[in-house]
Amino acid sequence: MFLNILSQESPLTFEKYMELSLYHPEYGYYARGMLPGKKGDYITSPCISKIFGATLARQIIEMYEILGEIDDFLIVEAGAGHGFLAGDLLEYTVKKGYKFNYLIIEPFSSIRKIQEKTLNAFKEKIKWVKNLRNLPKFRGVFLSNELFDSFPVKLIQKKDDKIYEVWIKVEENRNIKEFLRELEDEKILRIIEPYFPFWEEGYRTEVCLKIEEFYKDLSEKMEEGFIITIDYGYPRQDYYSSERSKGTLLCYHEHKVISNPYFKPGETDITSHVDFTLLRELGEKYGFSNIGFTQQGSFLVALGINEVFYEISEKTWKDIESLKFLIFPEGFGTSHWVLVQAKLPKEKLKKELKGFSLSNRIYLLYK
Repeated sequence: MFLNILSQESPLTFEKYMELSLYHPEYGYYARGMLPGKKGDYITSPCISKIFGATLARQIIEMYEILGEIDDFLIVEAGAGHGFLAGDLLEYTVKKGYKFNYLIIEPFSSIRKIQEKTLNAFKEKIKWVKNLRNLPKFRGVFLSNELFDSFPVKLIQKKDDKIYEVWIKVEENRNIKEFLRELEDEKILRIIEPYFPFWEEGYRTEVCLKIEEFYKDLSEKMEEGFIITIDYGYPRQDYYSSERSKGTLLCYHEHKVISNPYFKPGETDITSHVDFTLLRELGEKYGFSNIGFTQQGSFLVALGINEVFYEISEKTWKDIESLKFLIFPEGFGTSHWVLVQAKLPKEKLKKELKGFSLSNRIYLLYK
C-alpha cells in the first residue's frame, strides 16, 4: 500500500521520500510506533541507563538557577521516544526537591500511548502537544536527544563539476530508481561552496533545510531559556570533508545497519548526521547565543556522572558497562555531541555552564 502512495507522488525528491517514509501519518516508520531499544532497530542513551537522564538533570537544575528559579519553569522535549529520558530526569529532580513541569511534543498517538504508560508516575507533571506550533510560550529548557538526525535531508551528488539533487521514481515493476536533476537551490550552494571544489566525481552528501523552520518556530515560543541538543554529527568542515565521499546517510532495520534507504520503505529508519555548524548559524539567526559544544562523554563527566552512578545505580556489572558506554569512545562518548544555546540577557550568563567546565569546543563551529 505504501508503495502505491509513493507511486502516486513519483517522481519525488529524496527529501520528500525520506519525509514520507518516516512521517507518513499511517504508513511512516514512526506512525507504526517504531522506537529505539532492545525491541527496536537501534538504541539511544536513555535506553542504556537512567544515569544519563539523572546526570543531564544536574545541568537543567543549574539552568533553572540561572533563570532565577522562576515558578513557570518548563522542560520541553521533542523526540522523546519511550519517555525514558523524561522519566529519569523527573525522578532525579523530584528526589532533589524540585517540582518541574514537563511538556512533550509528540505528533503520533501510537507513540504518545507508550509514553503515557512509561510516565504514569508523573502524569500530573506532564502535558503533550502534537507539534511545536501548538506549544505555548514558555521559559525554561528545550531538550532533544537524537532528534535532528531524523529530519528529512536533500541528497546531493557531484557530477561533471556540477551539483545535482537525487530524485526517485517508482517504476511499473514497483522498483525504486534514482535519477539526478541539476540543483539550483542557493541555500544549499552557499553551504557547500567552500568544500565542493575538493570533492571527487560522484561525491554524495546531504543538506538539511527542514531544521530552519523548527528553529524559527522555537524562537517564537521560547521567551527565555536554553536549548540542549544531543546528537551524532560533525562540525561542517568535517561533515563535508573530501574523504567523506558517501555522505552520512544511515539506515536501520531490526538492529542492523543497511546501506539501502529504499529497503522496505516505512519499515526502515533513515537518518543522517547533524551539521552542528548549521545549528549554530540558525541559533544566531533566530536570536540564540551559542554557549557550548563538546562531546557527550566530556559533558557527562563534567556534570559528575560518576557521583550520579554511586548515588542512584545498583553498581552491578551491567551498570558499570552502561556507564562506560555513555562516556567512552567505544560507545556514545565521542560519537555524540552536546550543543547548548540560550535566549538570555548577557548579565545572566556570568559563568560557564558546568557541563562545559572540562571542555568547550564551540570554536569548531566557527571554522
